[in-house]
Amino acid sequence: MVDPRWRTALAVTTSLLLAALAAFAVGVRWGDWPRLIPELVLCAAYAAWVLAFRPFRAARSGRPIAVAVFVSGAILLNLALVLCDGWFGFLLIATFTFSFALVPWPWEVVAVGATAVVAGIAQSSGFSHGSWVGITEVFAVIGLNMLIMCGMSWGLHLAERATERAGIEAERSRLAREIHDTLAQGFAGIVTQLQAAEQAHDESERHRHTDAALTLARDGLAEARRSMQALRPAALDSARLPEAIGNVARDWSARTGIPTAMHTDGRERRLPTDAEVALLRTAQEALANVERHADARRVELALRYDEHEARLEIRDDGRGFDAAAPVASPSSGRGGGFGLVAMRERIEALAGDLVIESRPGQGTAVRAEVPA
Repeated sequence: MVDPRWRTALAVTTSLLLAALAAFAVGVRWGDWPRLIPELVLCAAYAAWVLAFRPFRAARSGRPIAVAVFVSGAILLNLALVLCDGWFGFLLIATFTFSFALVPWPWEVVAVGATAVVAGIAQSSGFSHGSWVGITEVFAVIGLNMLIMCGMSWGLHLAERATERAGIEAERSRLAREIHDTLAQGFAGIVTQLQAAEQAHDESERHRHTDAALTLARDGLAEARRSMQALRPAALDSARLPEAIGNVARDWSARTGIPTAMHTDGRERRLPTDAEVALLRTAQEALANVERHADARRVELALRYDEHEARLEIRDDGRGFDAAAPVASPSSGRGGGFGLVAMRERIEALAGDLVIESRPGQGTAVRAEVPA
């Protein structure tokens, strides 16, 4: 289907092309009325045919019979014009586009093949048809046109399928990151809080952990609903990015008991939604990793705005790890690998950069940079 931005351009181009060809016919055939009048009538018929059917609207409304009638009529009218004069082959630019853009696969090949036949007739209009050599040349030109145009149609169809597959894979990856950054993190936090509640020594501490688990469950449900509606994360709905990250850090600190500090440098400004979501998710994932693995006593977050980029850094004073060691694959069954992979994919998808600096016993720093 033709991109909506090009529909008007194609309609205007078809009209201008018809007008130019009609004007050329008038200039060349003036006085030769038996030939000029049929050509002008056919030009007007082609224009009226396009206006009457409104082909793009018919295609969008799912009316295949109307599309088939329109494309067949356009090809036949173009054939009649070509039989009048070969220069009307230039109109095949529009006819081919209609055949390719409107007719669904695999019938598209039939429409494109018929258009190629008309193109071959137009190109061979000056050939001699009185000998076997001339007839062979005509069929050779027609066959070459069919080979090129049908091959182009097939190649574009394969390219569209490849693009669709790539889009599906990208969407799967995006959904996996969304699920990990929302539901999976929430479930992990709920499990951690419930385990802590089981090991609590008094009733007040047990209630604190169960209340935290209930809060995480409610937040996860809200995020799931927002993800299904393809909205921004809840934290960004009513707050700017620095405030949203600060709120996430404060909630995390209240739940885990680990102090956090949030700093913002540079001139604050709105970033593209994808960039803000990526930085917020990076902060959430980094904090989740600190809770699960770092045994840290303090976490510092810094958001810096430069002229051309925004940079978020999350630094803890925990146990650290060997950042040069290979990360476990998400499919390896060992767990723990998808968080870092998801962070990196999310940032790099925006032409950004993610750097993780850590050494055993010396804490960890996660730095994400995205174009601003």
